[in-house]
Amino acid sequence: MSVRLPIVILSAVLGLWPLALVAQQPPSGRHGDGHAQHHDWYKDLRQPDVGLSCCNGSADGKNGDCRPAPSYMGDDGLYRVWDGRDWLVVPKSKIITMPTPDRGTHLCETYGKVFCFITGGPSS
Repeated sequence: MSVRLPIVILSAVLGLWPLALVAQQPPSGRHGDGHAQHHDWYKDLRQPDVGLSCCNGSADGKNGDCRPAPSYMGDDGLYRVWDGRDWLVVPKSKIITMPTPDRGTHLCETYGKVFCFITGGPSS
């Protein structure tokens, strides 16, 4: 085996390394980030408490959207979800427990008003 082959392989692996890092980054939670990839799935979701659409909901004339978002369960048993600016407390009436396309949690909101929060479980 020539010395060139390992160098070529090493160069290829190192060249692809940044792509692997980007693919593994958690969702930003910011308005618009990740919405397009899942729009066909979001469009049929309904707010559990009022039956209105989760996707493109509005509050005070401001349109919201759905997107992947990091979350955690607080010590008080309530979910917190990152909207790109703040950790929002998710009202229990807005939680939808179902599998998601990417197995992560998703948020539908506008300016801090949560329309839907999808847990990504129990079977995802």
